[in-house]
Amino acid sequence: MNRVKSTFVSKLFPLLLLAFIIAGCSSDSSSGKDSSNSNETPNSEEGTPKKGGEVTIAYATDSTNYDPILSASGSDHSLLWPIYDTLIAFSPNLEPQPGLAESWEFSDDAKTLTLHLREGVTFHDGTPFDGEAVKFNIERTNSTDSKVPDLNNIESVEVIDKKTVNLHLKVPDSSLLLALSDKGGMMVSPAAVQEHGDDFSQNPVGAGPFKRVKHIPNGEVVFEAYKDYWQEGKPYLDKMTVKVMADENTRINALKSGEIDFADIISPANVQSLKNDSNIVLKDILPLRFNMIFLNQSMPPFDNKNVRLAVLHGINREAIVQGLNFGLGAPANSAFPADYWAADPDMKIDYDPEKAKQLVKDSGLNNISFSMIHLAIANYTRGAEIIKDQLKEIGIDVNLEPMEVTKATTSFFSEQTAPAFSTTWTGRQDPQIAVQLLFSSNSYLNPGKHSTPEIESLISKAASIYDNEERAELYKEISRKALLEEAIGIPLVYEPMTSAMTQKVKGFEPNLMGKAIFSSIWVEE
Repeated sequence: MNRVKSTFVSKLFPLLLLAFIIAGCSSDSSSGKDSSNSNETPNSEEGTPKKGGEVTIAYATDSTNYDPILSASGSDHSLLWPIYDTLIAFSPNLEPQPGLAESWEFSDDAKTLTLHLREGVTFHDGTPFDGEAVKFNIERTNSTDSKVPDLNNIESVEVIDKKTVNLHLKVPDSSLLLALSDKGGMMVSPAAVQEHGDDFSQNPVGAGPFKRVKHIPNGEVVFEAYKDYWQEGKPYLDKMTVKVMADENTRINALKSGEIDFADIISPANVQSLKNDSNIVLKDILPLRFNMIFLNQSMPPFDNKNVRLAVLHGINREAIVQGLNFGLGAPANSAFPADYWAADPDMKIDYDPEKAKQLVKDSGLNNISFSMIHLAIANYTRGAEIIKDQLKEIGIDVNLEPMEVTKATTSFFSEQTAPAFSTTWTGRQDPQIAVQLLFSSNSYLNPGKHSTPEIESLISKAASIYDNEERAELYKEISRKALLEEAIGIPLVYEPMTSAMTQKVKGFEPNLMGKAIFSSIWVEE
């Protein structure tokens, strides 16, 4: 097994993006061996982490659901990770690292993944984490009640003993390790699910570094350190309080006044104003996430491909970068940023208003209009207004519907009340997960279920390939067909993800996911 295991991981996760990464994670991902569970306290340029204290964090939105399999938004991760550890962890540059599985290996045919679990891990309710818990969670993730499709390729889970589990796959799956670092790998307490049933999301129990002890929906979330957490010395903080502040200016003012210690998701416009404040530290990264318009292709007018293509070519992405983001970021011409290993750097979505006008004519429709949900957040509102103005120039009217995040995601993806949703695709740890969620007909995030047999075949083929060069060629082809030919969705712009914090907050590391992991934070009073 070791030969296949080593070849698979060494090819699957090359270090092509180190220029953007804050270094510091240290586990041997190529062998699946754990070198991160040291009893020594790590040092960094910020000093030696200290135990104790608390922080108050401002976050733009509450989680849509605190049950990982029912979570409907990529922004939920930051509020789920404190509660739920995952089977596989990842480094800032998205390399797989030991999590609740301390090591792993693939079989010679790459159709069985063996996980070797940590001993002595307990859930917050005191029940043990073991092989049976893994089986329970994966089968639950693959149930009809789940909104998480990432593990559907797991055909069965075989518990060898309390510490060893075999995951038997339908076909080889190049995305599986990092899929187990996402929502599908978040381990919930089987006992708590059985006790609370449909109310589990109001009583979440995981094996993560923090317990959720208070929740005021769309108001405040309070986390307290789990004293029996398996990583000795962690978490560093005694308590984290997350205040939901949808308005960015409110978050910034709260940071400046000392009401909060950390504000996430700072737009490029406000980054400029914070750079000269000596009391505030900024940390940023250009992540895999990008702003986009999700479409429901089963609803008029987007059941007409010419209309979808007209919108695709009728938006001036460079103007959005300059006008909305002050030149920071880049136009989104693909499902991945140009310098990411799976991207097609030569792919470009041309801004061509004359072509867009012709496509409107070719659609055979008159007086084309549609409603577009967007987040009721200042930067998203400005972006939606720019899109509305640009599309009006090619003969398409847009009716804007601002909504709070949870309502917006439910309205578009579940209730399907509008044919378009301007929001952010938050990226995924592995490109296979991304193309599956964005372009496959069986994805929850593709409510119109539009795809083509060719796209579906390419997605399936990419899942069975373990060589990154071969995988990259397939993802290029998928992006071109799904976007340039079918316009399944409308990518807009990539923008830096910036977090702002007071001088006392230490240990925070941005990652290519662009999603804040709060559990590494410690404070220097």
